[in-house]
Amino acid sequence: MMAMFRRHRTLFGVVWVLILFCIAFAYAMFQGGFVSWFVFFGFVPILVYTLIVALYPLGDIRIERVMSKHELYADEPLEVTLKMTRRVPFPLFYLIIEDHQPHNILKKHQNWKRENAKKLLSLGFQLGTTLTYTIEGMPRGEYVFKKLSIRTGDIFGFIQRQKEIEIEDTVLVYPKMTPPESWSPLDLAYGGQRRSRKSFEHDVTSIASIREYIPGDRLSWLDWKSTARTNHLMTKQFEFPLNNDVILILDCTVNSADREGEAFERSVALAGSLMEKALRTESSVGFVTVGKETQWLELENQPYQKWKILNHLARIHQESSAEVSVAINKYIQHLSHHSTVIFVTTKVSKHLLLLFNDLMTRGLAIEFFLVTQNDNREGTRVLEQLHGMGVVTHHVTDDHFNRLTKGSGSLATS
Repeated sequence: MMAMFRRHRTLFGVVWVLILFCIAFAYAMFQGGFVSWFVFFGFVPILVYTLIVALYPLGDIRIERVMSKHELYADEPLEVTLKMTRRVPFPLFYLIIEDHQPHNILKKHQNWKRENAKKLLSLGFQLGTTLTYTIEGMPRGEYVFKKLSIRTGDIFGFIQRQKEIEIEDTVLVYPKMTPPESWSPLDLAYGGQRRSRKSFEHDVTSIASIREYIPGDRLSWLDWKSTARTNHLMTKQFEFPLNNDVILILDCTVNSADREGEAFERSVALAGSLMEKALRTESSVGFVTVGKETQWLELENQPYQKWKILNHLARIHQESSAEVSVAINKYIQHLSHHSTVIFVTTKVSKHLLLLFNDLMTRGLAIEFFLVTQNDNREGTRVLEQLHGMGVVTHHVTDDHFNRLTKGSGSLATS
């Protein structure tokens, strides 16, 4: 019954106003006198205005949504501008414009309410107006703004009309990144016998041949004699290049101890920060996320790799409670010999010890980042065990990634 009333509220409102008009007319006819006719003629403008509001074409009202940015980083503000225009200058008593907010932004942003994107206007005879609202501190994620609604009515509330306008805009919010300046990925020294803390480079003493220059080659690799002889840029080809492949693995499985998801958001931001720093060192970066499904982004060292990974990081969320080590085992064959594996997670388990031991026997270097809200004994104990195995470990409990330094301790490799 109520649903039918809401659906036909305008019709019921018009009928009710007409009934009141008939009552006022009947009262004036039977009662007579100045007062009764004054009431009747005083009601006529209300009737006329109500009927015009009921017949007013809401399709004449057009709204355009303009985003200040469609891509931004977490904690940055998003400014949304709504431009309203119309052709019929009828004086609507009020007009409510609401920009319907994505469900996930209302869930993630504790200080943002749907009422913040709702505005009450008194247009008068204006043909257009502009509204602006700002969402401060946008949380990471993908947000789809799908529709707006407009609502108007008469002075006494007899008539209420509403229309929804489908306008879709997508906003992608990347994780906030703070590349640690004092940290750099581990590297395997010549022969893979020890860990090198130096930036990735080739062994310049082992020149195998000469080849033509390829964009991205360093200036120090150019062979000037061959360049002068052939009149083309020629680059030295090294026999034993140091492996600078970095595979970054992010655990997206649900952690029961992280109910608010704060540690997970920090781990996503950390993964993005480490990725950007690794790409700065001219390493090839591959990216793996483990959740309900395991997704693999191939090794690349091109500038677009950063945006491929950031697009992925913006969309991921915690899901599933599967054991990470089981999922990673399926992708071990993709890991090249003597690569560096950076593992970021919010929880630890004994299965990780077995996984890392297996990876290290394959000649892979492991750097482990445990992200938690605060220090905990279980995490510290497992970190000590991993460190004893030769895994470089970091315990991250805040967002100050600049404090990260190169891991300590030697790592034996096969």
